[in-house]
Amino acid sequence: ICVQQLFEARAAERPEAVGLICEGEQLSYGELNRRSNQLAHYLRELGVGSEVVVGLCMDRSVEMVVGLLGILKAGGAYLPLDPTYPQQRLSFMLDDAAPSILLTKQSLLSSLPFSAARVLCLDADQHLFFNYSDENPDAKVNPLNLAYVIYTSGSTGIPKGVQIQHRALINFLNSMQREPGLT
Repeated sequence: ICVQQLFEARAAERPEAVGLICEGEQLSYGELNRRSNQLAHYLRELGVGSEVVVGLCMDRSVEMVVGLLGILKAGGAYLPLDPTYPQQRLSFMLDDAAPSILLTKQSLLSSLPFSAARVLCLDADQHLFFNYSDENPDAKVNPLNLAYVIYTSGSTGIPKGVQIQHRALINFLNSMQREPGLT
């Protein structure tokens, strides 16, 4: 099973339950699922599928979670890009991972380095995917597929991209659930 499938199961079980609270904004599991599904269908139309890396440069927000889930639901792998990172580090990560698409917010555009990736602002460009299906897409991914790419600090030289499969992410989440006080 993959992360997005766990989320979809929870959304189906409790669609009206609070699924996300961020800076005063609240979404139910059902609404979060619908919004991420619409984005996923749009991303699939743009060519996102299994093993396709999509950059995600966001501050902590509802859009960040919608973006992350949308990428996974499309079958892609996300590349987390912290907008507070120095330009040189962001530029290196974008060049090295070569994401096909970069999801961000309008307010962050001016601080992003040049990238060959197609840029999509989840706040300003919402109209592009708003009318897409809100049904769960069939991404045809499995636990051995790539879930995300994260970069080392580079403290011993050049940062290296580490590819994390869905099964490793699921194992990590399961271990967190077993630890008292972490759930």
